[in-house]
Amino acid sequence: MGYFIEQTGTSSRLGRSDGRGLACSTDAAGAVDALEAALESMLSYFGDPLAALDQVAAADPGWAHPQVLKAALLLTLGEHEPARQAQEILARVEDGGNERERAHLAAARLAAAGDWEAACRAWEAVLVGWPRDVAALLFAHLFDFYRGDALNLKRRPQRVLPSWSPELPLYGYVLGMQAFGLEESGQYDEAEDAGRAALEINRRDPWAVHAVTHVFEMQGRHHDGARWLALRQPDWAVDNGFAFHNWFHAALFRMEAMDTAAALAIYDAQLASATETALQRVDGTAVLWRLGLLGVDVASRFDALSRCWPVEEPAAGFYAFNDVHALIARIGAGDTAGLAGAGEALMAAMASGASAGASNRRMASDVGLPLARAFLAYAHGEWGSAAEGLLAVRDRAHGFGGSHAQRDIISLTLLDAAVRAGNRRLANHVLNERRPGKALTPLTAYWQQRVGTAA
Repeated sequence: MGYFIEQTGTSSRLGRSDGRGLACSTDAAGAVDALEAALESMLSYFGDPLAALDQVAAADPGWAHPQVLKAALLLTLGEHEPARQAQEILARVEDGGNERERAHLAAARLAAAGDWEAACRAWEAVLVGWPRDVAALLFAHLFDFYRGDALNLKRRPQRVLPSWSPELPLYGYVLGMQAFGLEESGQYDEAEDAGRAALEINRRDPWAVHAVTHVFEMQGRHHDGARWLALRQPDWAVDNGFAFHNWFHAALFRMEAMDTAAALAIYDAQLASATETALQRVDGTAVLWRLGLLGVDVASRFDALSRCWPVEEPAAGFYAFNDVHALIARIGAGDTAGLAGAGEALMAAMASGASAGASNRRMASDVGLPLARAFLAYAHGEWGSAAEGLLAVRDRAHGFGGSHAQRDIISLTLLDAAVRAGNRRLANHVLNERRPGKALTPLTAYWQQRVGTAA
């Protein structure tokens, strides 16, 4: 880290550079050091990154950049209340800092206004000028995920990696992001290599563990995946904010092996109490729904979980991916009377989009509402209509975010609805997609048996 002279208008002030040579408009050494710790917390999910950013601000109260980063980080939670907090922070922040920091502020304001595509373009502009800005890469990467932009999940890290080198602080996390983007683009061998390379640098990188885990999931290597997570559990599962999602994957591996008792035990031990954020509730909902498709009685668990999901604006209607999972949880609880009111409220919130911006209004219109209608048809036992509705939207469902593994809930529900409707041809048609990567798994055999006995 070193010094630089920052010129702003007619005045200049002493500033510092971070471990990657990026100019910071603060002359407080403690602030730059604290920012480095905060960035590592943001990337690793260890510790409390919001509190860490507050420590940066405390080290130099006049430096606006840590508050901008805090607002952007809150926005990446994909929920109304954190977004409201981010908007309050951004309203207090005055334009200032150096050119890179001002560009961050512009990007965060776009994200806070609900224009996630424009925000990603703005963060990309930061990366064009400063490819070692890992915060800009992280924010854009997460919103690429929320928008289902697999192309940029892969390409955005690729575009900046030539400007990095292994000796630079935080380099391994960039590799981890590249690994996930490669996996979501179907480049599984390259993804596994990149993820393992990231873990050679830092074995406590949950995002890299997660990327390799996805490779195992997509290739039907459920035994390898379960072993991978178990052996590395001390590195990703202890006091880590991302652990709940890797537990979700651990449950998926158990279900792929048709060990529903083990999957349910993971839910009870690790996911049932993880309801504070929508990210956590999404994973719990997905595990319970899949178990229900396999004949496990999870209604009482769904009843408890569904009460944690908001169904009315402004909390509902903010992000369609969350809203669909909130509806699934209500359906899973089996309360027909309660579902009527909750379903109506959720549909109204998604259609209104009053609490969201342009990006979510598009996602709700194109994907969220059609999926919600199909799941409601499923809830009412209208199997043929449910299958038809799920089939119609499935191929564009990436447009409301999530990973291939998460969106598989749509295909699995479609399979179940087609079997229940007695539409053996459609069920077999959908099952054919699983055979290349998962032909030998017990879960595929289960579905093959059900399809074979369909009326």
